[in-house]
Amino acid sequence: MVANDLAHELARTLKESDEFKQFNKSKEKVMSDTNNHKMVREFQLKQWEIREAQMMEHEISEEKQQELERLYSLVSINPTAREYLEAEFEVSRIVNDIQKIIGEAIQDAMPIGFEELSL
Repeated sequence: MVANDLAHELARTLKESDEFKQFNKSKEKVMSDTNNHKMVREFQLKQWEIREAQMMEHEISEEKQQELERLYSLVSINPTAREYLEAEFEVSRIVNDIQKIIGEAIQDAMPIGFEELSL
């Protein structure tokens, strides 16, 4: 169970990191203001909608692209919303790095038939 213990230690370390603390602080600030919360939520939903369409290889309308750009403009000039999104991005980057490191370490453990997939 050494690997599980290390995973729990990694989780604790992440939760205690400056980046995660900043993320939680920024999130609380956004959540405490209805307008900021709504703006960030709208932006993220539109962003998710466009990403999903791209993954499905659907064409993204000019209207949807412009709406995302408009929302991004609003978010980027709002210090509270911008700070939250930057903190969220930083935590996501750390988690992605961890996943990549673990994925590379266990690449040889891929089930038969999946050996050629790159992580």
